Amino acid sequence: MDKNKKIMIGVIGAAVVAGGVAIGLIVSRTPPKADLSTFHTEASTKAPTETEVKPQETTVSETETTAKAEENASRLSAVTATYTSGKVSIQYPVIEDMEDTQKQEQINEHLKANALSVLKGYEINEETDSLTVSCEIVSADRKRLTAVYTGSLMVENGAHPTNIFYTNTVNLAQIQDMGLNDFTDAYTMAGYVLSDDVQFPQLNAEETSAALEYRSTQTLEDLTALFKDADFPVSEGENWPESFSYEKQGRVYFSLPVPHALGDYVIVAFDPATK
Repeated sequence: MDKNKKIMIGVIGAAVVAGGVAIGLIVSRTPPKADLSTFHTEASTKAPTETEVKPQETTVSETETTAKAEENASRLSAVTATYTSGKVSIQYPVIEDMEDTQKQEQINEHLKANALSVLKGYEINEETDSLTVSCEIVSADRKRLTAVYTGSLMVENGAHPTNIFYTNTVNLAQIQDMGLNDFTDAYTMAGYVLSDDVQFPQLNAEETSAALEYRSTQTLEDLTALFKDADFPVSEGENWPESFSYEKQGRVYFSLPVPHALGDYVIVAFDPATK
């Protein structure tokens, strides 16, 4: 190899070595640390994306709060007590926690008197006749109380027990009984019972068929008179009502007397919203 070629190779080799050393210094140099403090002290200004969900507020609206307050204020505490004498046991409602204690006492006396009036209505001898009546408080608020009574009566030497049903709805502000005519009218209910739309919510298909067969023996005039005399109050000298009614969640329920073989009474349901 001539002298000029050797010089050229040497120059090239030196350049390669110098370049490698420079690259090594660049690679081995530690990059400066980034200042992350601003990531914690500056809020993001970008708009939230679809995947970013903001927490929902759980505050209760003023309207909802007011409604709950009114609901709580309208509630009335009511329990049942039991009258017992001889072979007789009758439950009746008792209201509690009224601010007007004198009025509360008057209401409770009225409720009890109506509940126990079944004794006179059926001319029951408390020592020889057996009567058991249960009370269900269907509703109770500051305006009214509704109680439903169901029971069984076995008179001395009777052939079979009699099923008992009666109700009592009381306007608490006036301590006044309410009846079928406060919810609807006797004539309309008589026509409804005789119609194809009549409903017996507590009967099965066979029992309903039997009730409809008995119903066909009734007239519009007879049923109208029956429902006109329904419910409390029962005046002195008047007969015990053959039909009782009550209202629950917009529907009207009332009893229709039937022969003992059919249960002594059946309950009819009427929904004014569908008529």
